[in-house]
Amino acid sequence: MKKGRVKLKDIAEKLNISTATVSRALRNRIEIGAEMREKVKAVAKEMHYQPNFMASHLRSQRNFAIGVVIPKVNHQYMASMINGILEEATDNNFQVIINVTEHSYEKEVKAIEMFSSGIVDGLLICVSNQTKYISHIEQLQQNNIPFVFFDKDIPKIDAPKVVVDDFTGAFVAVEHLIQQGFRNIAHLQDNLVNHGSQKRLKGYYSALKKYGIVKNENFVMQIPNISIGEGRIATENLLRTYPNIDAIFGITDELAVGAIQAAKNLGRKIPEDFGVVGFSNWQISSVVNPTLSTVSQPGNEMGKIATKLLIQRIEDPEKYYEKKPIKILKTQLLVRESSSRLKNCLNY
Repeated sequence: MKKGRVKLKDIAEKLNISTATVSRALRNRIEIGAEMREKVKAVAKEMHYQPNFMASHLRSQRNFAIGVVIPKVNHQYMASMINGILEEATDNNFQVIINVTEHSYEKEVKAIEMFSSGIVDGLLICVSNQTKYISHIEQLQQNNIPFVFFDKDIPKIDAPKVVVDDFTGAFVAVEHLIQQGFRNIAHLQDNLVNHGSQKRLKGYYSALKKYGIVKNENFVMQIPNISIGEGRIATENLLRTYPNIDAIFGITDELAVGAIQAAKNLGRKIPEDFGVVGFSNWQISSVVNPTLSTVSQPGNEMGKIATKLLIQRIEDPEKYYEKKPIKILKTQLLVRESSSRLKNCLNY
């Protein structure tokens, strides 16, 4: 006779525990001890248990699915965030649906409207660089749809957020350039819409102030469409207009790599008379010539924490409705060739 599908009660009978305990253990609920969770998972694996998402949906009126709205998936940092999301979601028996907006506000609105139709239980949102209006996010709140911001957020929206310490990351990057002897440091920015961008600008200005360097707002260039090419063009324009600029801090590695290309094209020697630091630790940063100093962000950790917060809100909305934590993760400056003018320079 053909063996039937393994059910929660089969695992429960083998371990002499309740089906509720098995269900909670497989979803990593904290009320079940770590030892019991591992024991349940081991037996489930041994018995080749597969979750029945349709049955779970009918019982709980949930889809066991998370929607992810993200601007791009074109470099290591974004990929590591998605890996963290997938790992945490899988551990909790949730599926993940990803929508890439390509930094388009219109696509972001459509993606959130689609996910709000009921195909997912909650959303993880990394807003685009073009998101100036927030009515589509406010609609989520009005409809009591759980969501968590990650990486980029909107200050006006009171919601759980998982971000990096953008201020300190930028401050340390610019301080490093100053300590390497650079004084006329320009900053390639985006359009300053999201909170992280504003924090990085403040970190840039704060480092200059600490070392008595008068800020020059002409040294800050906003670039709405971030790319290596735009970084190159912006840096060429800056250096032709202000030839005394001797370093660039880019809000992303893409802009910083463009700055390296521009400086080399204009005959600047890196790092002897021109320094560059980026932000993100994109994979190209370690292979570009010279290698790019950059601020590394914990993408995998961010994805996991954001997903955990969202699942908590989905599974126990009454308990977590009023809790809107802001998790700020630390960054690390990775010093490479593009800024290492002094031989005794070490990673921060």
